Amino acid sequence: MERLRIAVVGCGGVSQGHIQGWLGQPERAEVVALVDIVREKAEERRERFRLSDADVYTDWREVMLKEDVDVINICTQGDLHTELIIAALEAGKHVVTEKPVGWNLEECRKLRWYAKKYPHLKVGVGYSLRYYPLNIKTRELIRSGAIGRIMYAEASHNHPSDCMHIFDAPHSPQLSDYSGHYMPGSEMTSATHVFDLMRYILGEVRDVFAFQERFGTFVLMRFRNGAVGKATAATASNQSIATPHVLCVQGTEGTIFTQNAYQEGDAWSVPGYHGYIVRDKHQEPIEVSSKDTGHGDSTRTGNFLDAVQRGTPLIAPLEDAVRTSELLHAIWDSHNLEIRVLVHQLGKTG
Repeated sequence: MERLRIAVVGCGGVSQGHIQGWLGQPERAEVVALVDIVREKAEERRERFRLSDADVYTDWREVMLKEDVDVINICTQGDLHTELIIAALEAGKHVVTEKPVGWNLEECRKLRWYAKKYPHLKVGVGYSLRYYPLNIKTRELIRSGAIGRIMYAEASHNHPSDCMHIFDAPHSPQLSDYSGHYMPGSEMTSATHVFDLMRYILGEVRDVFAFQERFGTFVLMRFRNGAVGKATAATASNQSIATPHVLCVQGTEGTIFTQNAYQEGDAWSVPGYHGYIVRDKHQEPIEVSSKDTGHGDSTRTGNFLDAVQRGTPLIAPLEDAVRTSELLHAIWDSHNLEIRVLVHQLGKTG
């Protein structure tokens, strides 16, 4: 099996986990190029990860033309993702990209069209909560009917911070125009993973009611299967616990819940992400072979390589990630308009 040759585009903080993921598969992948408009950042990544054979570029267009590159790994800021994905597909490259895909609804339509145009090329999206082995197992249990028909679910994803300054931050729930940007981090929240997790676990969302305050975004969802859900993406105090309970799903025949376990005396040390299933008033742990959490870098990388080299289905393929972006657009509109908003899934651009 030939190794896939990877070009990492964007050498900021998020690139670290991606590079580590590739380095963890030395028999199957190698990083051959590093790209950043600030050359020193790419050179720092090359030195830090001992990628002496990797070429450094400041213009991503150059690596699109290289025949010795098989995969474009996009780690840039979010509003550049669509342009880079399309350029990579047109250049015949597979893609691993950070979320989101589709910064506005027109980009969502365009990406869906390109996914259909290039079905032989793989595009994997970095919605990290999908790559936790425990979340994968939880989804399998729910889809198999392990807790019966789903009634409702709750999920949260909170980042710790020194939150006191947020009290004095400007805030307005009024309608605003940000050129169709789906959920600008400065106005809503950059922690969009939890909304994607709800889709991943429970299926497509029918409509949403969302609102945002200084500390987070809170979303009520109605799913097409009749279930209802609540998702929270918020700030947690750095004197407290970020997300003690990540997910709780109530079914007609049982409950599944997951939680982070913290070491006493060190609130930010997370020795494990654990899950349990409760049936007939009896609680059992959900066993998984891997504890990969963080950003799921190892599982994401392995899944993508399996998809390209062995035909394994992607955990977060492009078209599915586009549907999450359409959900995020509905959340953004609901907050701005202060109304319930249907989630529209639009077809090809035209």
